[in-house]
Amino acid sequence: MSEMTKDEIKKFLLQGTFTGKLGTINKDGTPHVVPIWYTVDEEDKIIFNTGDKSVKAKNIRRDNRVRLCVDDQVPLFSFVTIDGIAELISNEPGDVYKWAKIIAARYMGNDKSEAYGRRNSAEGELLIKIKPVRVIGQKNIARW
Repeated sequence: MSEMTKDEIKKFLLQGTFTGKLGTINKDGTPHVVPIWYTVDEEDKIIFNTGDKSVKAKNIRRDNRVRLCVDDQVPLFSFVTIDGIAELISNEPGDVYKWAKIIAARYMGNDKSEAYGRRNSAEGELLIKIKPVRVIGQKNIARW
């Protein structure tokens, strides 16, 4: 096992269709973890969208500390974890659409990005950015 460089971390986070597992804190202090589609912006912040009534949105409004884990399922196995501060950026459909379309292209392909972008930027959708505070990247975990 060895640590990833900053460049390796960004490349890993944008590789293929890995989903992020987003951890937020429930009202009672227990963890809430769900998979998300995401991308990384030019400032190395994580961008995703969610419904304003989702558990993760409610949790972020109350306590914006989050953890994101992205891992691969291929030997020798690698992962990145990000502790960060989530910020609700916008609920304007036009703002959300710009990023929802980029994210949809990654996960569903360019040919479906517009349709998914529209669906994922409808009224009631939020755009969220995670500012990383602590980032750990490990690669080749199963190496002897």
